[in-house]
Amino acid sequence: MDIDKYSKPAVVVHWLMAILIILMIIMGMYMSDLPKGSEERSWFFALHKSIGLTLALLVVFRTAWKVAVSPPALPSVVSIKQRKLAMATHHILYLLMFLQPISGYLSSSFSGYKTKFWGIPLYNWGWKDPELNELFSEIHDISAYGLILFISIHLAGVAYHIHKKEHQLIKRMWF
Repeated sequence: MDIDKYSKPAVVVHWLMAILIILMIIMGMYMSDLPKGSEERSWFFALHKSIGLTLALLVVFRTAWKVAVSPPALPSVVSIKQRKLAMATHHILYLLMFLQPISGYLSSSFSGYKTKFWGIPLYNWGWKDPELNELFSEIHDISAYGLILFISIHLAGVAYHIHKKEHQLIKRMWF
């Protein structure tokens, strides 16, 4: 059976983002427990911000690519209920992938610290405001847990289709 696969750019960006998002979640949990003012914490925060902004660019690219190059249709083995669940999960994942870097950037803008993108200073949209920093930090933290939840739902769907031996679905997003 021929498999209607995603384009190579879509596959590469999907897996690059998957790796970076998992790295960011692990890094975010680790660095938040580091002592404030430490050199290690500053280094991790700078790296986290740069990777986060890279992910923001990748999600914009991925969204534009999805609009320009229609994704392959789901095979007939996928029920209407599964299609709706997959679509809802993907829409929420995209929403969270946009919300994460935006809330992180805004939190940083109101923290009093400058944001650099791989060493290049960026325009600071805010001013030192602990209340706004806390608000955007909370949004960033809550949406990170939402991202973990919906990545888990996405992976549960993958596991379900592997269990049902519907491997053609998995091969659509593989090299």
